[in-house]
Amino acid sequence: MITSRQPPNKLFRAARLRLKSAFGDGPPSREEFADRVNSVIDPRSKEGPVTANDIGKIERGLVSYPREHRRRAYRVALGAKTDAEIGLVNRRDRPTDTIPVNGGDAFLAVSAGHLDSSFPKADSKEVELGPSMLPAVAFQEQSPGAPGLTLDDLDRIDAVNRDARRYLDETLVAFLGEELDRCIADDGASGPRYALPRAIGVLSIIQRNIHVVKWSVHQPLLQVGSRAAEFTGWLYRDAGHPAAAEYWRDRASEWAMAATDFAMPGYILIKKSQAAWDARDAPRMLGLAEAVQVGPWRLPARIMAEAVQQQARGLAMLKSKRQHVDDTLEKARALLAEVSVDSTTLAAHYDKALFEAQVAICYGESGRPEEAAGIFEVVVKPDVFSARDYAYFSTLRAQTLAAASLPDDAASVGASIIPVAFTAGSTRTVRELSRLRNDLHPWRHRPAVASFMRLMQTL
Repeated sequence: MITSRQPPNKLFRAARLRLKSAFGDGPPSREEFADRVNSVIDPRSKEGPVTANDIGKIERGLVSYPREHRRRAYRVALGAKTDAEIGLVNRRDRPTDTIPVNGGDAFLAVSAGHLDSSFPKADSKEVELGPSMLPAVAFQEQSPGAPGLTLDDLDRIDAVNRDARRYLDETLVAFLGEELDRCIADDGASGPRYALPRAIGVLSIIQRNIHVVKWSVHQPLLQVGSRAAEFTGWLYRDAGHPAAAEYWRDRASEWAMAATDFAMPGYILIKKSQAAWDARDAPRMLGLAEAVQVGPWRLPARIMAEAVQQQARGLAMLKSKRQHVDDTLEKARALLAEVSVDSTTLAAHYDKALFEAQVAICYGESGRPEEAAGIFEVVVKPDVFSARDYAYFSTLRAQTLAAASLPDDAASVGASIIPVAFTAGSTRTVRELSRLRNDLHPWRHRPAVASFMRLMQTL
C-alpha cells in the first residue's frame, strides 16, 4: 500500500535537542521550546501562539513548511540561518531564507546569544537571520524622538545572555523596568506596532534567564516580567491578536503569583473582561468583572472601581434595569474617589477621565445614546487621551451618534479618526470603525456617510 506520510523531521528535532533547558541539564521539552518560539515570533502572525503540539507535528513530519512568521521564529530559536538547516522544506517550491531588515522584522533576533560586529549596516537590503544577531536589535528606535540605548546598556544586555547568573543583578532589573516604561510611552504615542518590538525584547531576556539568575533577584525579575507580559498582552489585543494576548495575560498571572504579587492575577481578570468587550461577549465580561470583586486578592480601590464599572457595562449589555446600572456606576465612582489612599502603581493610568468615558459606554449600552454622546463630547479630548485612545473613544462616540439617529455627525467623527487609527496600527479601533460603518449602512446614500464609507475602503 502506498502512503503519503512524510518522514519525521530529524533535523528539527536534533536542533531542539542540542539546546539547553532552563530547568535542568537536558534539552528543553516541546512545551518549553514552544515558549521560546512565542517570545520571538512576529506579532503580525495571525496563527496565535505556538504550542507543544505544533512542535510535535513538525518533528513527526506532519507539517513540513509552516507559515513565514513561524519559520522565522523557529530559525531564531534554533540558531539556524536557513530553513533547510532545520528540515523545513517547501515541497511545492524552493523557499528563500533571506528577509529584509526593517522595524517589523528586526525584533526577531532578540533571543540571540552574543554581540556580533558583523551585523549589517543600515543600508543593507537583505540579511539572513542567524544566531549572531544581537538582542539589542529588539530595542532599536521605532519612533522619532524616542530615547536610545547607550553602549553601556548594550554591553549589559549582551552580558546577560553570556553569563546571566553573574551579571543579572538589581541594576539590570531596574534597567529592564525602565525599558518597559519606554514601551508604554511608545504605545501611548504611536500604538502597538512601535511598542511591541521593545516589549518582546524585554520578555525574551527575562524568559531566557529567569531560571538561572541569582535567587536574590529572582522575584524582582519575575515582577518586571509579569508587568511586561501583561503589557504585551494589551499590545496584542490592540493589534488584533486575541490568542496571543490571552497567552501573555496568562503568563503575567503565573509570573506574578510566583513573585508573590497576588494583586496582579485579579488585575488580569479585569483585562480579560475588557477583552470580552471587544467581542461584545456580555456574559463573559460580567462574570469576570464580578469574579474580580470576590476573589482572594486585595486590590487597589481604582482596580475595584474599574471592575465595578465593567460589571455595570455587562449589566447594561444584558438589558438590566437602568437603575441597577446607575447604582453600580455610583458604587464604582465612590471607589474611584478612594484612589488617593493607594500607594501601588498598578493601574495607575485609570483616572477620572477614563472612568467617565467608560460611563458613557455604559449609557450607550443601556439605551441612552444621546446622554452617552454628550459625555463623550465633554470628556474625550486630544489633550487628555493619547492619540490612539482618543481615536478609540471618538469612534465609540460616533457609534452613539449613529444610535441617536445623527448619521452625518457620526460619519464626520468617524472620518476624522480613520488616519489616526491606521497610523497607530490599532486594529481594535479599526474594528470599532467597521461596527460604525455597519451602523451607518441605512444612511449610506447621504453624502457625509457615503464619504465615510469610501474612506473605510482604504483600510
